Amino acid sequence: MLRKTVLSLTLGLLLLAPSARAADSAPAVPQEAAPAATPTEKAPLVLDMILGDPESSEMGVLGNDFKKFVEKASNNTVQVKLAYGGGLGEDEAFQFHRVQTGKLDMALGGIGNLVPMVKPLGVLTLPYLFFTLDDVVRGTTGKPAELLNSYAEKAGLRILAWTYCGFRYISNSKHPITSLEDMRGLRFRVPQSIVMIETYRAFGGLPSTIAWNMTYNALKHDLVDGQCYDYSGFRAMKFKDAGQKYITEIHYLYNLQPLVISERIFKSLSPEVQKILVDAGRHAQEQSFQYQKECSEEAKQELYKEGVKITTLHDEGPWRKVAREKVWPRVAESMGGRESINAYLKACDLPLWNPEEAQ
Repeated sequence: MLRKTVLSLTLGLLLLAPSARAADSAPAVPQEAAPAATPTEKAPLVLDMILGDPESSEMGVLGNDFKKFVEKASNNTVQVKLAYGGGLGEDEAFQFHRVQTGKLDMALGGIGNLVPMVKPLGVLTLPYLFFTLDDVVRGTTGKPAELLNSYAEKAGLRILAWTYCGFRYISNSKHPITSLEDMRGLRFRVPQSIVMIETYRAFGGLPSTIAWNMTYNALKHDLVDGQCYDYSGFRAMKFKDAGQKYITEIHYLYNLQPLVISERIFKSLSPEVQKILVDAGRHAQEQSFQYQKECSEEAKQELYKEGVKITTLHDEGPWRKVAREKVWPRVAESMGGRESINAYLKACDLPLWNPEEAQ
């Protein structure tokens, strides 16, 4: 299997520091540490990474920055081979599963597609969990990142970096969305996430789970009316060409995409290579943050010029109320319950959730 510039975040990135095990997590995957692998001059260590989006996307930026850092830091004794668009014609969930079982070194994809394997990570898909970009950064660095990684490690995975992909704006082919009423009857593609399914139901839409690599064709052939993604991703995936005419700026969910490596494979590497991968993840995450800040507005203006109609919701109160009162209680158990949600909120220094108060 082993054939396989800079804005520093003000909060320390401690994604991979050893941490206490959290109470709620996915079932453990048996780990069998292989002999430590050390690259040699004759046979460089090659690590395969599959990314769910095109090279021009935020995923592509993080993947390339990670690859460059690793190869430079190792004097090319460790090489990273990138494959875009899901690879092998399979969806992101399938690739994450391959990493979990040690059949693939690394994968980069949407958090919603990783949650089925690491259920406590579902907290990151809760609608209106984050309100600002500062909240997002705080939630993916320091103690919150340690907690999230402890969940992943129990499931045979290790999070090397988080890709910052902006808020998931809602697009569709039918009409502008300015209120919850405008959602009614519209069919939306969502990932394999019970939280997003319940969120779109609560908003009045009709959710349909479709693999990410099949989303363009589903939109093109009118199997669904819309989807949700940030401006840069929307542009990279060419969704305008698939008939998506309207985008609504709404901040119900921030799009986080983890880069994960098989824990079994990580532990088989020499300490020197492990450190390079950890440092590369930190570096790539910083670059992803910078790219998102700089390129989101640029992508928005390009879409404007191409004729996409963009609407901004100025009052998200009704949406937030529906999310907190209907969605959170329905999906809490799928991610370890109230205790698990509050453990993460506490790590983020955010107010704890009391479902009784929301009634």
